[in-house]
Amino acid sequence: MSAAQAASLRRLRREGRNLAPFRLWVVAIVLLVAVTSHPTMGASGRHLVLSACVIVFAVEMLGWPLLRSASPLGRAGELALMGASAVAISWLQPNGLSELPASAVVFTAGVALAPRVALAVGGAVTVGIAAVLAATHGGGAASVAAATLLCAVLGLTGALLRRYRLSQDRTELLLAELEDARDDQARAAAAQERAEIARELHDVLAHSLSGLSIQVETARKLASATGAAGELRDVLDAAAVLAKQGVVEARRAVGSLRRENGLGLEQLPDLIETFRRDFELDVTYTVDGASRPLPPELGLALYRLTGEALTNVARHATGATTRVDLSFTAGEVRLAVRNDGGVPGELAAQGSGWGLAGIRERIKRLGGDLQAGPTETGWTVVASAPS
Repeated sequence: MSAAQAASLRRLRREGRNLAPFRLWVVAIVLLVAVTSHPTMGASGRHLVLSACVIVFAVEMLGWPLLRSASPLGRAGELALMGASAVAISWLQPNGLSELPASAVVFTAGVALAPRVALAVGGAVTVGIAAVLAATHGGGAASVAAATLLCAVLGLTGALLRRYRLSQDRTELLLAELEDARDDQARAAAAQERAEIARELHDVLAHSLSGLSIQVETARKLASATGAAGELRDVLDAAAVLAKQGVVEARRAVGSLRRENGLGLEQLPDLIETFRRDFELDVTYTVDGASRPLPPELGLALYRLTGEALTNVARHATGATTRVDLSFTAGEVRLAVRNDGGVPGELAAQGSGWGLAGIRERIKRLGGDLQAGPTETGWTVVASAPS
């Protein structure tokens, strides 16, 4: 999962870099036309208003709302402001390139916003520029139709680019989830096989060795009571020691087979370090109380919970301060993942929505509980289970 998320973030940043020349060219052309056409930019009256609109448009376009805004609503607001400035530029400077600023805004909305919001923002900008052209060009149908078509084509192109990127992200996330499910299934099958072998060892070998140990100990006592030769007592003593060692080794082998050598709390530091490195998360990890071994299934559930919670932070709270607190009390283990601050990332709408639900079901089967919800400054996920 973490590899898929990291690849998605890299694609998003690469898209921003690839579109940088487009944004720079649009701003450069709009500024050039604004200072060379009539009326030109200035410091009073209509000229001052034109200057303000050009500055707002340039700042918003170069700021790239896709990466800068704090939320989808914020991105929509920024693009609406940029669209209003583009329409105003066309109204204030009818001799300039009227269609260019507005069509650039519609394209950006298609790339940066969800389809419905992009349609609302882009549609409003298109209607606005069409109305301005109709008013300033004497109702020329050709200019209005050309501007409307340009905005529609660029808006559709931006939406297709966004859809292609999100499709890649969803594909990689689904593949990662499938790989995790296969790993879980393989571990479950291996654990079941080890449990069957452990039962056979316990029921056959361990019982036989225990019986042998008892018989040898009885023979030692009889030899001592009947005054048997010293050599015979020495042999029986050695046999008793070997029998006891065999019982201990058999029990150790059974215990080893019953323990799953898979993912658990021992791997939490490595998991957290992965999120620090790949997602640049500010996350700390603390352990309170005396650490003790947990049942394999519980350790795996807490490991999965940590991964899911940190993935959600990367999706929904970029830049947040995050804490992972593990505590051991009498008969209970508790894991809490808390984040404060942060802003939603581009991947905020791409989660499957079933990660925490599946982990909650797993923890409940183990007799525990999982609670997740917002706080005043962030989000908290807390799981507790008997141990």
